Amino acid sequence: MESEVGVGGGRLSVMSADVDEARQVGGRLYYPHSVDVLGDARKFSMHIDAARLGPVTLGWLTYDTEVQIETGPLEDSYHINIPFAGQLLTGSGSNRVVATKDRAAVYRADQGTILRGWGDTPSRMLAVKIDRNAVDEQLSAMLGQQIADPIGFDLALDISSGHGQQWWSVVQALASTLRVSDSLFRNPMLAGSLTQSLIMGLLLASNHDYTDRLSVVGEAACPAAIAHAREYMHEHVDEHVTPQMVAQAVGLSLRALQSGFQKSLQTTPTRYMRDLRLRRARQDLLAADAAEVGVAEVAFRWGFTHLGRFAGQYREMFGETPSNALRSTPRHTLVPAEGALYLAGKG
Repeated sequence: MESEVGVGGGRLSVMSADVDEARQVGGRLYYPHSVDVLGDARKFSMHIDAARLGPVTLGWLTYDTEVQIETGPLEDSYHINIPFAGQLLTGSGSNRVVATKDRAAVYRADQGTILRGWGDTPSRMLAVKIDRNAVDEQLSAMLGQQIADPIGFDLALDISSGHGQQWWSVVQALASTLRVSDSLFRNPMLAGSLTQSLIMGLLLASNHDYTDRLSVVGEAACPAAIAHAREYMHEHVDEHVTPQMVAQAVGLSLRALQSGFQKSLQTTPTRYMRDLRLRRARQDLLAADAAEVGVAEVAFRWGFTHLGRFAGQYREMFGETPSNALRSTPRHTLVPAEGALYLAGKG
């Protein structure tokens, strides 16, 4: 064993010529499994270099002779295997496919798996394990409703073109970077968004029994998803939140978020957030003492850095200038309710 560190984002690197040890290490990192040596037993050697990032485990795996590996149902995980050269005969349940550098194998959580390969041309394979709860929760967020049964992924995933290729490029880059012990991407502040992107990409790039419903949602997000997005905006109104960040937080594509806002509220996510900040700025202006607080201070507090543009947008929305609001009498106590401007289809 070369090195081993704790599982919370740590790295594991093992090289072993002992079949039992190889099985134990692989079972601890992934799933309990059998290892049958089909090639020259004298050449047997297993090398694995893996890292865990939140709900995702990525491992570079190599055997130096032909082996056959079998597992029972994965149960609490989904899994993807991608060889970098050669071919691997593999299956999930009764389905079989030949995995290559252009075709990944995606395994269901509710079925056992089989993998046979390496032979005379040893090559690395990337084995990606993803916690089932993380995938199911992400799909539920994207659909706007809870799912209960395991996702029925198609076994084969084309990674030579289109969305599959784009997803594979992201996975390769992340896997290579995580092999560096002090990688920036191990930072907890980045880990959540990185793993979420990887999971969302898999759900959008692969075929499964929710693919058609996701394609419909992708055109325009359902009302429940837009309501979730609005809640997120309200909770983070005092932060620098972009539409891309909102879409990622609620499990939507940017296009779906934009289409959903246009369909439900007749506005854009950018304008919705801007108007929300304008209402918060108005609340502060009406409550402030003009002798102690200036318009610029309030504007900057709510993310408006161009005072002329802020004044124009404020006047368009409330019918008076920010300066007048700041000097106003107590009769100016009403601020349009958040979201009220959109009930009549105005934004």
